[in-house]
Amino acid sequence: MQEERTGREKNETGTSLGTVGVGARRLVRFATEELLWGCGAWLLGQAMMLFDTYPLGLAMLCASTKHTLSILAGLLLTTISNFSDPVVYICTYLAAAVIRVFASMILDTPDARFTLPDALKKKIAEAEPLAEEETRKKRLKRRLGEAEGEAGRLSVLWEEIRDIFSESVCLRIATAAVCSLIVGLWRIILGGFRYYDLFAAVFSVLFVAVAVTVFSVCMEQRSQSKLLIRISGWALLFSFVWAANTVALLSFPLSPMMALFFSLYASAEKGAKAGIGTALVCGIAYAPIYAPACLFASLTYLFLSGNGKSGGAVLGACSVSVLWSVYVGGAAMLFSTVPASLIAGTAFTLFQKLLKKQGAEEKSVEKEEPYHQEMERIRYRDANERFRGISNAFSSLSEMFYNLSDRFRRPGTLDLRRLCDTAFDSYCKDCPNKTVCWGLEYSDTLGAVNDLIAQLHTKGKVSKELIPAHLRHRCGCMDGVLEKINTECAKLTAEMLRDNRTEIFAMDYESAAQIINDALEEDDGEYHFDGELERRIGEYLKDAGVKCGGVTVYGRRLRRILIRGADLEHAKVSTETLRCDLGEMCSSELGEPMFEVERNVSTMILQAKQKIAVVGAQNNVSSDGGVSGDTVNLFSNKKDFFYALISDGMGAGREAALTSNLCSVFMEKMLRAGNRANTSLRMLNNMISSRHGDSTRECSTTVDLLELDLMTGEASFIKSGAAPSYVIRGNVVRRLQSGTVPIGIIGTLDAQKTSFDLKEGDTVVMISDGILQSDLDGVWLASFLKTVGRLTPDQIVYQICLHAAEDEKHDDCSAIALRIQKAE
Repeated sequence: MQEERTGREKNETGTSLGTVGVGARRLVRFATEELLWGCGAWLLGQAMMLFDTYPLGLAMLCASTKHTLSILAGLLLTTISNFSDPVVYICTYLAAAVIRVFASMILDTPDARFTLPDALKKKIAEAEPLAEEETRKKRLKRRLGEAEGEAGRLSVLWEEIRDIFSESVCLRIATAAVCSLIVGLWRIILGGFRYYDLFAAVFSVLFVAVAVTVFSVCMEQRSQSKLLIRISGWALLFSFVWAANTVALLSFPLSPMMALFFSLYASAEKGAKAGIGTALVCGIAYAPIYAPACLFASLTYLFLSGNGKSGGAVLGACSVSVLWSVYVGGAAMLFSTVPASLIAGTAFTLFQKLLKKQGAEEKSVEKEEPYHQEMERIRYRDANERFRGISNAFSSLSEMFYNLSDRFRRPGTLDLRRLCDTAFDSYCKDCPNKTVCWGLEYSDTLGAVNDLIAQLHTKGKVSKELIPAHLRHRCGCMDGVLEKINTECAKLTAEMLRDNRTEIFAMDYESAAQIINDALEEDDGEYHFDGELERRIGEYLKDAGVKCGGVTVYGRRLRRILIRGADLEHAKVSTETLRCDLGEMCSSELGEPMFEVERNVSTMILQAKQKIAVVGAQNNVSSDGGVSGDTVNLFSNKKDFFYALISDGMGAGREAALTSNLCSVFMEKMLRAGNRANTSLRMLNNMISSRHGDSTRECSTTVDLLELDLMTGEASFIKSGAAPSYVIRGNVVRRLQSGTVPIGIIGTLDAQKTSFDLKEGDTVVMISDGILQSDLDGVWLASFLKTVGRLTPDQIVYQICLHAAEDEKHDDCSAIALRIQKAE
């Protein structure tokens, strides 16, 4: 009951904090929206048009009503960062904002769709100011009341400030035209009254007037025609994507990312017509020749999502976009379009997920708990499908890069032709028969060279049999020419193999795909709902006199039971009996129950407890008293897995220590994050083996990894070139070893996994090869381990390392001792 009171107090605190959270979330959404408009202004402000003019930024500033201040900030930022002489444009943008404020406050001529009769105007003239003031105050008070917390009040006050920019469209057009004319006159005077500057001024004034008229339709929803609003929105999107052509994000072009993102967003949220239109507009804005890429991406997304394949819709759209880009621009486009498409697809997936999450949170307040649970299951399933789609994308990319790597191992035809021309030129330059070979018999000589190039491309070397007999008889330097061709071709091939990193990309993508698949497989188990067990537990609770509103059981390895609205006051059994009975039904031992209170509903939570615990110790002795090439590590993760690791860097000194430490840090980071050991080791092997091309020193390390499941007692040794390990149960010592090579020596992972069960009282000892340097057969160690039952882990590792260090020429020595205990 004490835990229940604590949960109730936490709920009351959470309720008060939740009130503030509503306003905070509103402030975050508001700030994000304003930031995006500022970024859009930053793009348009640096977009240069005809005659070196920049009218788009001014047009956007004068067309806006609700986002004027954010747009002004974005324009000032892009002016300062991109213009060599920003003073004039800064003054122009500030002047435009000031003029709009004064026009809104003094002239006050809002758009009117009809005109009131003069008599009616006269009658309401006196009451109108008061009525408007009262209406404004009531509106502000209501909005302040809806926004809970200080953050919500700040967002509402900001909305009141930005409502100042509400003058008529005609005044905004006039403001933009006047400011643009001032900039034009400044250019004319400064440039010496050239016709070029005169044309620039005329173009800027006319264009900014038209742009303000078009942009304002969608920015303030002025027209009642949806078609006009859509056309205006397309014009604004066209401007954004076109302006992004000169901007890069993470060294990749921003324009195709925006084009693909807007195409997918419009297809998903606005329907087929809007999606196809947006795709065409954005594609043309990026580059007309790539417009079909966005169109096909939109059609693919619409088709797949319409057939219920939402998980693969984004992947299919990105793949189609990449295929068209490669078809148009060649294989070289892969290195720019693939990352751009993946970034756009990932951003769209996350954005869509946030939108769905926000919608689910808003609707969850009004929905019943069972329906809320069903929505959570559907959302989990959709997210699962999306991540599997991303995993499939990484797998496809891995296969593609493997194929490219195979192609890049051989020189291209153009390189081989250049190589042959160079070889012949070096010998034929001063040859007296040059006019015959390369003049009268040019066709025969060229055909022979083409045959040489074809054989080079297929076999990697050329032979004298390809040269016509009359040409061999005439040329006395042919042997030298062929030898030079073979030598230069071998050098070129070796250089390409050394510089080719495509296979590394392929391995990285393959590992990324495997990590996602591993996470999804684990989630399938940890969030699996057991409907049959829920029914049985519900019947048991009813017989035991425990009233509840519902039971949820999920998870396989980490079993969890949630009993909503549990009322134990009139229960026929004690809490301890209830815990034991439910644990027997779940085939696992459950921990003490916990209680949480949410929305005035108490939920009883029982979850499986750990079966075993570990007490460990480690010791490390360097060979020379300096830096040790061994690294020892003990750690666990949030999923109740315990790990013990010994990595022994090959060689000695700092290079060995660096490699072993790198291995230890990498494995700890990956395993703490919940990744599987085999996948982590494959990534580590790829990373270390790739260093061979950049270093002449030996770069490899042994890995001796113990993975222990604290929930079940299942353990596994994964060894790559490691020394043997020992499991002691009573007086029986079991030796576990493998015949594998260290990490990083070969391209593929060579590791052996041995699985076994550990029980209370067992002892596990892991060592590096330095321990057995003076005891090759392990006779002393095996004899010593039979007596470790009465020793602590600290005493065990101390005695082992002390014995190994008695040899004056001993190598780095490391030892780990683990004692298995029953979990409390």
